[in-house]
Amino acid sequence: MMTAPLHAVLTRPQGLNEALADALVQAGWDVMLAPALRIEQRVLDEGERVPDPSDYDLIVFVSGNAVAGYASQLAHNYHWPTSTLAACVGLTTAQSVRDNFGDAVHVLHPAASEVQDSESLWRVITARGTIPERVLILRGQDGRDWLADQFLACGVQVQLHVAYCRELATWSSELENQFSVWAQGDIRVVWLLTSPHGIQSLMVQIERAGWSQWASHCRYIVTHPRLVALLRNLLGLNGAGTHIEISRGDLPSLLSCFDKIRQNLHQN
Repeated sequence: MMTAPLHAVLTRPQGLNEALADALVQAGWDVMLAPALRIEQRVLDEGERVPDPSDYDLIVFVSGNAVAGYASQLAHNYHWPTSTLAACVGLTTAQSVRDNFGDAVHVLHPAASEVQDSESLWRVITARGTIPERVLILRGQDGRDWLADQFLACGVQVQLHVAYCRELATWSSELENQFSVWAQGDIRVVWLLTSPHGIQSLMVQIERAGWSQWASHCRYIVTHPRLVALLRNLLGLNGAGTHIEISRGDLPSLLSCFDKIRQNLHQN
């Protein structure tokens, strides 16, 4: 008898779920795309000047969205200065920097074998021996405060610039109907969550729909250990009973994590 497909819900912003979704479908999963956040291009204030890379020793991109947002704000075909380093926490964002500004850009980032977070990036930066004097951090409305604090504690001049905006995503009626069917049937799906803002946005919509009890029974994959405590708190759960797996954010690692969950479910 053929086994019914397991249900996966991918919540990363639009455009970041498709490769994983295709791979999961090929592996036999039923996949729903439900971005928790909507990424909007930021409109600059009247008279606002876009920070010029040549004014900084190091520019930190917090995500691929920061890369795309900043590229859209700069003049078309901007030529990145050789004296300015770039930095980010992950390999995917590093590639996005090169795609937008050229392969010659020197991008600092943690190795693939390391945790992809600010702490790992800070170790990469400090290992160079010389701390940059002028740093620009490109982000959404907030975020990466820890990294900014580390630079400031070293006497570095730090500027924060909003390169894009995060907004609460609105689910389609099709998505809401599907989630309602799953909630009423207590069908325990697997959610992929990759950021604090995404988790908070998701829980707002779940609470608004009255699905909190169902959500507390579902399974989750998060991409950083720090997200576990936040998720448990918002779900109102404590202890090890919550089904949360931690995975790196790259495609092979996520596929391996989903497969691990499937094997565990089939064994139980």
